[in-house]
Amino acid sequence: MSYFGAWVDGNGNKYKAPYACAFALGIAGSLIYFLAILFPKGYWSVGVILMGRFVTGLGESGRTLAYSWVATAIPRNEQRTTLTIMSMTRTVGLMMGPLMNLPIAEANAEVLGIPIRPYNAPGLLVAALQVILFVATRFFLTDPPAKLEGAAKEKGGAQDKKGWQDIAKAAINFDLLLCTANMFVVMFSFTFYGTTIPPVASYVFSWTPVQISNVLALQAVVLFLGMVASMWLSMTSAPDVLLMIFGQSCFLIGGTMTYFSWTTDAHPLQFLIPIIVVSMAYPFIGPANRSKFTKGVHDQPELENSHGVMQSLFNQSFQIAGLISPTFTTTLILRGPGDAPESRYTQSLWFFVIPAASLSCIVGLVYEELVLRKEGEESIGELEEVPATETSPLMMAGKRVSKRRSSVVEIKQYFSCQNERDRRFSCEANIGVGGGILNPFETKDEVALRKKLLHDKKEWEELEKLDAAMEAAE
Repeated sequence: MSYFGAWVDGNGNKYKAPYACAFALGIAGSLIYFLAILFPKGYWSVGVILMGRFVTGLGESGRTLAYSWVATAIPRNEQRTTLTIMSMTRTVGLMMGPLMNLPIAEANAEVLGIPIRPYNAPGLLVAALQVILFVATRFFLTDPPAKLEGAAKEKGGAQDKKGWQDIAKAAINFDLLLCTANMFVVMFSFTFYGTTIPPVASYVFSWTPVQISNVLALQAVVLFLGMVASMWLSMTSAPDVLLMIFGQSCFLIGGTMTYFSWTTDAHPLQFLIPIIVVSMAYPFIGPANRSKFTKGVHDQPELENSHGVMQSLFNQSFQIAGLISPTFTTTLILRGPGDAPESRYTQSLWFFVIPAASLSCIVGLVYEELVLRKEGEESIGELEEVPATETSPLMMAGKRVSKRRSSVVEIKQYFSCQNERDRRFSCEANIGVGGGILNPFETKDEVALRKKLLHDKKEWEELEKLDAAMEAAE
């Protein structure tokens, strides 16, 4: 992700070459997967498949280019509509995936001596679709205007105004760490389901890949409905913390149901209901948690010039979770046919790490809301009773940052291409391997913060014009 972003930032905001590289990696990875059938069964074929998925993943990291392209090529008042359309197309694609599996399920042909069977045909199909996208991007994508060099120079070295110790202290406050932990737990849990749905469905119900893809399509529909519901609740002034508690509660309830429902003698509904409950949880946590984190950074004066860095670190938390979860799941949680023949449960007791983590996040959110927030309000009240003097503490500046004018660097970083990429990517709901739904909606607090920063931006522009006019008069 960062490589493609740095490529665009360093080549004058040109997107065709990075996109070509991303599609080339995607095509190569799909073809490697397709050719795995030529290798001996066992370690060789599995190793080739894993290599194909690795190469495909390198190409998939280029999907963040779409977010930065929207951030720089589309007028800001039209970006939400554009991102909504992007989300709709992904949802439709995930729902249509099972239909594409119908002809593949009957594949039995041979091309240039290479067998085409149901298990390797998807690689050839995906490679062909990537070729079509590559051609369309090459001839129809329009590059946005080149960036100004001054912004990057001003961004570098801006953090020197604050001591790094102050920045580190602000970055590890409870509010920001809680948001990071929430994102880690959510992505860890969500990746768990992406890892376990195919093998459990195959083991318990003997479902084919087509039937399993129908489950993923259902999951995509539930996710999108959850996005619409969370957006409506947010715009009706539902607090971020309540949305997050509801989402984590869904993970807690759905996770507990998963352990007791996913048994070797389960009914298909016992398998599907926990997936629906958990899929409904993610949309309520993602945008609200991102909003809470953004406000938390904005409320720390020491971090006013570090918005981009903090958003990038925030993204790393869920990427690390996505890397750890599959290994943890397959090694400690998932049970195979011969692992515990006396047990009817498909998960080991290690599974309860997932609902326990969600419960810990709920406790942290309640503690912050009922204890820390109350203490903060009491400290503000005490400061208001003290007459202001030249030696009065500057605590009020940290408690009431909503009334201070944002710095020029903070504004530029917030509206930068990199920050927009990170913000959008932090709320992408991954479905299965390599696919995801972008959540285009912003919470009410995010909209209010954006309006405030736009207002401050206009004030700075007016001040710059006034300074220029005064210099010209002199």
